[in-house]
Amino acid sequence: MKRRDFFKSATAVTAGAAGASALATPAISQGMTEWVCVSAFGRAGLLGSALEKFAEDVKTMTDGKLVITPYHDGELVGGLESMDAVQSGTAQMGYGAPYYWEGKSDSISFVAAMPYGLNVQEQNAWLYYGDGIAMADKLAYNPLGVKFLPMGNTGNQMGGWYAKEINTVDDLSGLKFRMPGLGGEVLKTFGVNVILLSGSDTLPALTSGQIDGTEWIGPAADLGAGFFRVVNNYYYPGWHEPATVLDGFFDMAAWEALDDQSRAAVERAAASTNLWILSQFQAVNNAALQTLVNEHDVNLLPYSDELLQAIGERTPDVLSERAKSSPEATELYNSLVSWRSTMVEWSGISEGKFMQARTSANFSTI
Repeated sequence: MKRRDFFKSATAVTAGAAGASALATPAISQGMTEWVCVSAFGRAGLLGSALEKFAEDVKTMTDGKLVITPYHDGELVGGLESMDAVQSGTAQMGYGAPYYWEGKSDSISFVAAMPYGLNVQEQNAWLYYGDGIAMADKLAYNPLGVKFLPMGNTGNQMGGWYAKEINTVDDLSGLKFRMPGLGGEVLKTFGVNVILLSGSDTLPALTSGQIDGTEWIGPAADLGAGFFRVVNNYYYPGWHEPATVLDGFFDMAAWEALDDQSRAAVERAAASTNLWILSQFQAVNNAALQTLVNEHDVNLLPYSDELLQAIGERTPDVLSERAKSSPEATELYNSLVSWRSTMVEWSGISEGKFMQARTSANFSTI
């Protein structure tokens, strides 16, 4: 969007207020602060609802002292322009996924998800108890002029949608595939043409043949996105995103201008949103998967052992090379790899063995 058109849109959306220029500074009247939040995600669906809930929670917890008005993908700016809007001061808050901003930071994609990396419990443990939030701020977000808070997690994702079946490494060569983040960097080494698109642009790109496939999130979100209308080969598991952080990011001047009580309220609301989104996805994904398979004839397929083995073997080399791109990326990568090494044994003993054993117990309702 051209800068001139962007500000014309902002003025239209905030008609009756002071115009687009008023968005550049948080509105403060009678002790109340008003923020504009721009989101990379659409209003419809779980992520749109989560952002609305977050804003309402902040308002409630601050007794109306901080009011956040969400604008979803395309309502004020395009989803992938959300970081630009916050950095320019046009909005005080943005919402998205860290790898959407990889063009601005060599390290930020490591915050989102690492292929063959941490599951959601391990990732949250790193963020809240392994100094992950502080490291993400120091090494990725603060250099961009923003403050970071985790604000959602998808859990393990699905592998993606393909127009044709993908069985061997050779089948990857020449594919045009939407996949942001570090997983996309790995696929590039197999000859995949990786394309970054916002959620709202992905279905049209599939329909037109601009791309041959896409990953998105998981069954519930994918059902709502309607990808099954165009392609029906649906693969698992999501090796590229075993768990994915969603990010709230805040203009540093606006963040520092808040009083301690308001900052604490935003932090608590963000943590609540993190849990709420993960729990919601966990609650609805299986029902959505059954709808896709049984009502829409989706072809549910596991990635072959050959593919998972080949991609897994290459991933450490790709990621370590990417981590060498800057001292910040190196430090963040080393932190995550070290944390992963402390998690693998315990997760294997607890979750891994339990998931295998659970299949032996066949319960039924009474």
